[in-house]
Amino acid sequence: MKNGIHFITFAIIIGILSLNTAQASIVTDGLVSYWTFDQVHIINKTAKDVWGDNNGAIRGNPKIVPGKIGEALAFDGASDLVNLTTLGDSGRWIGTSSFEAWIKTTNKKDWMTLLNTHGDECPNWGIELNGINIRNKFEINEGTLHYYFNFEGWRGCVGDGSTMRADIFDGEWHHIVYTIDYTIHESGGSGKRIIYIDGVSSSTSNHGFGEKRALAPFTAPVHLGARKFPGKAHGHFMGMIDEVRFYDRPLTADEVIQNFQSTEPYNVAPKGKLSTLWATLKTK
Repeated sequence: MKNGIHFITFAIIIGILSLNTAQASIVTDGLVSYWTFDQVHIINKTAKDVWGDNNGAIRGNPKIVPGKIGEALAFDGASDLVNLTTLGDSGRWIGTSSFEAWIKTTNKKDWMTLLNTHGDECPNWGIELNGINIRNKFEINEGTLHYYFNFEGWRGCVGDGSTMRADIFDGEWHHIVYTIDYTIHESGGSGKRIIYIDGVSSSTSNHGFGEKRALAPFTAPVHLGARKFPGKAHGHFMGMIDEVRFYDRPLTADEVIQNFQSTEPYNVAPKGKLSTLWATLKTK
């Protein structure tokens, strides 16, 4: 009888895990944080990080609307943003990382920020649309995506930025992935940054340097939907953002396609779920 109970329990666990595996089609290897922006995961202006520990603080009054998958947040282009915190120690591993989101916008004339963090000097990292912010001077460049990555060098905050034309302002949903893959050593280093749009590599920037550089934790929060430096938020995003994720490694081209093709709502088993389930079954 006891053996029969153990067999039934084991079968239940395998069945649940199989269900989760079949439906959870996004890549989870290296996943650090994940904000679905589904209504069930937003409570009192807090956007729950359903994978990690970095709950986002919603500023302004972005609306919960139908998204690419489940619900999304609609940003008004004037005051809305989400403070995603400093993401713990993520500044130290941002040199090998990935950012991912679905966006929907028709604004291709006004400069706006999709993602940014900026300390007093470094790091300065993110994605801007329709223009470039250089030393807090704004240059409009309609219909473009600008991605950048700066970090500490002996001359101060140095790095690299690239601008590309992007067909993402048509009012349809578009999948954006920004991967960074750098190697840093005592005498310099090198790396590359890739922007994928709708599963396709759309821009690659190779960057080498002959001086020692350093990666440090973010000293200012990562902001989604606006740039907040110095002090006052500006460059607000106008449109919708959904399914935002950070990884502590660069996703491969195949993994980018996997996430692009995934249409299942969030149901990835969070860390510790198996042990919790097993403990519950054992008490029955």
